[in-house]
Amino acid sequence: VAISKYLKHLQIKDKLINHCQSLKVKQGGLDWISNSVFNTCGTHNILKDEIFNELNDWIYSEVLKFGKMVGQTNKIVPSDAWFNIYSQNDYQEYHNHNFNYISTIYYLKTENNSAQTIFKSPLQESIFDSNFKNDNPYTWKNYKINPQEGNLIIFKSSLNHCVEPHKSS
Repeated sequence: VAISKYLKHLQIKDKLINHCQSLKVKQGGLDWISNSVFNTCGTHNILKDEIFNELNDWIYSEVLKFGKMVGQTNKIVPSDAWFNIYSQNDYQEYHNHNFNYISTIYYLKTENNSAQTIFKSPLQESIFDSNFKNDNPYTWKNYKINPQEGNLIIFKSSLNHCVEPHKSS
């Protein structure tokens, strides 16, 4: 898991928020357990939305750097992107993106008590896990990220992750 900060975030934030809120598109993810989260998965691919071009170009460059760092050998081609709008008590169940190599999360807008993104360790648990501190960077069981505006989270797509319930509205 890597974190990168978009230095032009404040320049694009309001324009993208207004655009997302103004889009009248069908909600995606209706077969998800957490189906109250408004998202455009499968209904509006923001890779094809010109307003997102600058952000998408930066994200792609960061993904290429990450791919090189982790030794990714396959050609990385962006395939799909969507946005989620969380209301109070909304969450996202554990899932992964096994149909891709590398995935990202970009935090466009957050509040002080926005829900954390939690990654589950890809290591199989064993009876010997109790011999390691939970917060050890090499043996973590859950890796929690506090959302911060302008941060990009980059990770291997097979990594299970979720978003805990939002306390903010």
